[in-house]
Amino acid sequence: MRAFISTFAVAKAGSTDQEYEDASDVRPAAGDDTEVTGPWLAAAVADGASEAMLAGHWARHLTTTFTAAPAGHDLASTILAAAAGWDAVEAEYRHARDEAGEPIAWYEEDGLRRGAYATLVGAHLLDGPTDRQGPLLVAALGDACLFQVRDDKLITAFPIDDPDEFDSLPGLAPSRPLDPAKIGEHVVALATEWRQGDQLLLASDALAQWFLAQARAGGTPWRTLSDLGTDAEIGGFAALVDGCRANGSLKNDDTTLLRIDL
Repeated sequence: MRAFISTFAVAKAGSTDQEYEDASDVRPAAGDDTEVTGPWLAAAVADGASEAMLAGHWARHLTTTFTAAPAGHDLASTILAAAAGWDAVEAEYRHARDEAGEPIAWYEEDGLRRGAYATLVGAHLLDGPTDRQGPLLVAALGDACLFQVRDDKLITAFPIDDPDEFDSLPGLAPSRPLDPAKIGEHVVALATEWRQGDQLLLASDALAQWFLAQARAGGTPWRTLSDLGTDAEIGGFAALVDGCRANGSLKNDDTTLLRIDL
C-alpha cells in the first residue's frame, strides 16, 4: 500500500490554537503531506467535548490509542484501554501546571474528577492479496465521520450519511466511564474495501456536516478538499473554513480533516 497523508486543522473562531480540542493521528508515523508505504495503515480523528476539562488531551489520547491498537480491535475495548491510561495523562498535566507555577485550583478538581469526553472515528487499512486493494475496517462513536471517494464519486459515508442527523448530543467516549459495559452500545463498525486511487477523508463533525450538505445539494466537496495542499489550492484550509463560517454553511467549531490519498 502507498498512501499520501495530509492533515488540516483550524480552531473555532475566537479561540487560540492552544484551545483547539480536536485531534488526529496516523501510524506508521507520518508528517504532513507524507508518503506512507507498507502492509497496513491506521488513522483516527477525535473531537473533544468543550464542556469538559482536558477535552483536547483526551482527544489526542484516544487517537493515539486507536492507531496503536491491532486492526479490527473492538472500539469499545480500545476506548476502555485509553480510559485505563487516563490517570497517567492527568498526572502529567498536573505536573506541567506545577512546573509552570499554575497548580490546579480547588474549583478545577471537580472537573478533573468528572473526566473528559470525545467523539472518535478510526480506520485500519490492510493489504489484500496485492498492495492495490484490501480490507478497510472503520469504527466510530459519535459524529466524527469517514468518507470514501472513488472515481470522483462518494461511495461511503460513515457513520452518518445525512447532514440532518447531526445534533448537539452525539455519542461520546468518556475518559472516566461510569458504566464500561454501555460504551459498546454506542459503537458502530463497518467492514469494506479500499482500492488504489481511492481517497479517504476523516473529518470532525462541523466539516462532516458541511461535506454531506454540499453533496446532497449536488456539489462535489471532495474536489475542494482534494485541492488542499496542491497547486490548485486557493487560499488554504483556514480560508475555506473562514469563508464557509461566514456564509453560514459551516458551524463555528474546531474543524479537522485527515486526508488519505491511496
